[in-house]
Amino acid sequence: MKRLLITGGAGFIGSEFVRQTIARGYEIAVMDKLTYAGDLERIAGVKTDINFYKADIINREFLSFVFKSEKPDAVVHFAAESHVDRSILDASPFLETNVRGTQTLLEASKEYGIERSLNISTDEVYGELKEKGQFDETSPLNPNSPYSVSKASADMLGRAYHRTYGLPVITIRPCNNYGPWQYPEKLIPLTITKAMED
Repeated sequence: MKRLLITGGAGFIGSEFVRQTIARGYEIAVMDKLTYAGDLERIAGVKTDINFYKADIINREFLSFVFKSEKPDAVVHFAAESHVDRSILDASPFLETNVRGTQTLLEASKEYGIERSLNISTDEVYGELKEKGQFDETSPLNPNSPYSVSKASADMLGRAYHRTYGLPVITIRPCNNYGPWQYPEKLIPLTITKAMED
């Protein structure tokens, strides 16, 4: 598989994936809505190596245009509303993007015969540990915020499309990531910024 469509590729984690896959010789198309958390500067160093589409994954017509134009072998789905506190203030964008957007993307992937679909989820879908311990892939889902519920819903949609239609969906549930280009509202950059400001 050499042709990848990466959604949310101007986001914090998605942009790192874009940079690394370009370095490994993949042909990349990136879709990003460029909300407050998306920044083209993150992928400026590889802009001549990618085809970029400013678009919302909910837009089925435009999504079809991208699939027809790019003919990707695989889809890597990073696009999401991703901040727990924001989801508590207003859950609507999380349900639209994370649930409806994922379903639209899965439907297009099914229609265009995608060989592999990687859904980037979160460990937040497991809820919280009451005592010491850890989660693993067999742990039950127990989401506790509108954000984690929306991501668990997207995970279950991926599972349903795999089971019902045979779409090869793999869901990945990373835990908290941090590093260069992270939006400053997240825990590590927020803590560092607060410490620098006394």
